[in-house]
Amino acid sequence: MRLDKYLSAISACLLTATLLAAAEVPGSSSRVESTSPIPLPKFVVGEKGTSDSPLTSPSALNAAQEEKFMPGDFTLKTREGLDQGRASNFQDLLRGTPGVFLQSESETEVTKISIRGSGILSEDEPLGVQFLLDGLTLNQADGEVILEDFDLSTIKYAEVYRGADAFKYGGLTLGGAINLVSMTGYEAAPFKFQLEGGSYGYWRGQLLAAGAEGRADYMGSLMSRSRDGFREHSRERLDRFTFNLGFRFSPLLENRLYLTLDRNRRALPGGLTKEAMSDQPRKADDDAVEQDFNKQFNLLRIADKLTFSRDHVRVEAGVFWFHRNSEERGFFSPIFRQGIGRLHSDNFGAVLNSVTESELFGHQNRFAVGVNTALEREYTENFENLAGRRGETTARSRDSSLNLPLHLENLFYLTPKLSLLTGAQLVYARRVFSDLFLTDDQGDQSHRQTFYGSSPKFGAAYATSDTSKVFFNLSRSWQPPSFNNMVQFAEGPQSSVVYKPLRPQHAWTLELGTRGEKGPWEWELSLYHSRVQDELLELNDTEGNDLGAVNVPHSRHRGVEAGLEVDLLELLGLIGKSAGPKSRLTFKPTYTYNDFHFRDDPVYRNHRIAGIPPHVVEAELLYEAPSGFYIGPNLNYVPTRYAVDQANTLFADPYTLVGLKIGLARTKGPSVFLEVRNLSNKTYASSVDPIAAAESSNDAQVFHPGEGRAWYGGVSWTW
Repeated sequence: MRLDKYLSAISACLLTATLLAAAEVPGSSSRVESTSPIPLPKFVVGEKGTSDSPLTSPSALNAAQEEKFMPGDFTLKTREGLDQGRASNFQDLLRGTPGVFLQSESETEVTKISIRGSGILSEDEPLGVQFLLDGLTLNQADGEVILEDFDLSTIKYAEVYRGADAFKYGGLTLGGAINLVSMTGYEAAPFKFQLEGGSYGYWRGQLLAAGAEGRADYMGSLMSRSRDGFREHSRERLDRFTFNLGFRFSPLLENRLYLTLDRNRRALPGGLTKEAMSDQPRKADDDAVEQDFNKQFNLLRIADKLTFSRDHVRVEAGVFWFHRNSEERGFFSPIFRQGIGRLHSDNFGAVLNSVTESELFGHQNRFAVGVNTALEREYTENFENLAGRRGETTARSRDSSLNLPLHLENLFYLTPKLSLLTGAQLVYARRVFSDLFLTDDQGDQSHRQTFYGSSPKFGAAYATSDTSKVFFNLSRSWQPPSFNNMVQFAEGPQSSVVYKPLRPQHAWTLELGTRGEKGPWEWELSLYHSRVQDELLELNDTEGNDLGAVNVPHSRHRGVEAGLEVDLLELLGLIGKSAGPKSRLTFKPTYTYNDFHFRDDPVYRNHRIAGIPPHVVEAELLYEAPSGFYIGPNLNYVPTRYAVDQANTLFADPYTLVGLKIGLARTKGPSVFLEVRNLSNKTYASSVDPIAAAESSNDAQVFHPGEGRAWYGGVSWTW
């Protein structure tokens, strides 16, 4: 599609907003109605709106207010769960988030994350979800992300945006975005010491210090984590330093500087066949031991963010740079020469966003515009893996990626309770691959691709009360391919990398839902249907030959995302109405339905897309006393088997995992917890590596066993 068509799409969206604004509401005059509309949220600073709260890192209350009446599904995950159990990875943080499916090859770090089926097949460096820290991108410019980069113990909450709601952060994917919001010197304790330990040699220690004085505040954390691992050859060690420094030039203007240093060393046990997983789940793949599969990387990240907020205007500007060097030892054979991969990369980016609230034709209106650009330069080199030692060079390349999305959104209150959203996103993306190793059978694979994309959206929300809404939205997503999609090793004795040009994946999504709260009840429910074109999946051809990543012409993603929270003591009238802290007995069930299929594919017809269960149920029952004591069981239930290959001939079995946690959580002084997971010691696949077709279920080494019965305990002291 040409640029003039993109501009036409933008113009149509904004014209729609203008016409709606100009139209008179039936039964009303051109003046503002006498009934006060539900107000658009002001830019509240901090939990209590005090001057001693950060502008650059808004409070959870502010985030909830801003999203309350937006026409889309949104989940706010506070750090409460991290304070009541193990605080190691994204599974600990995002457990019980509807629509978010997480997998881990080692139960230490999450290696796959999918929202609405986006990024199902991405291994170790997930695609399909945009990750941010205080609105500044954490993904590499071609879309990949390394989840070990994040210290979740230093955040105060996470915003989970699904689908087109992620436009505000330059999200390019069907899945959406997850924005992590940092603790600062205003909220963090002056000093905190934490020590955790548990099964399979797990331990984690952390020192955190924070403070605010005058116009400045700071928060620093030093964390180290180690684990022998449930399986053979799965030992890991992670050391991380996180720091942010804020300075308030005035009550309206604040700057924050961020620094992250990471060092990660992780052995990789490899996949097992289904039979081997059942018989010896703790065993590693023989090749993983013999060739010493592992991953090592170091990261340095520096970022800066400036925020101006006054009355109904908010402007944010930010820049970031991070450098990564890594080495990953993988499988090598004379006919598959990927072996050991070494990488050096630099990522640069800049963000500029503006939100303005005003009256338009006598009605409340909110207009947002922003740009979020990212540039990556990367040098990679591959070597033979000779029992864990580097051999001869098998590939060498230099590549660069550029993403430049521009988004516009307009939220207009047509009536006091009915809001209409129009918006669009324009994207320019470039991928340049330079092949520097030309002594192989493939020859010069250098290639350059430029992409242009557009993503319009329209939505409406109706406030059924001050605290609840129903909504719908129609949106288009657009995702350019990454280098992991397009650059792969060919097979053969003198083979090297091959570049395969691919098209961007795009989809139209219709979403209907409701979210809100009333009395002891809180809920969120979303139903979506996506018609996807050119989906990026790894497939075989009609003769069974591996094609690598390809564009699937037509596929369908649809599902249900449902979450509920109810205070049973309040519901049953078992607590009084006196002021002050009260006991709580909360029941939190969530249900996710994933229905992802090919559509009239010449090879896979209408098969289910492999790699993710159709049904996922999570639940927690937790009693919390005013003293800080808590206790309760939790459940992770996958009731049906799910396909591991696209031919739908090999399946992962259903499973039920039951856990329990008990502890004492206090804002000052000592806190303790004890958590037991997988009480029944169930053998199950915590992660799978989807393949095109399994010739034999006895040969496909694509299952990664989850850990058996495990306990974790910890103690912390807060001053």
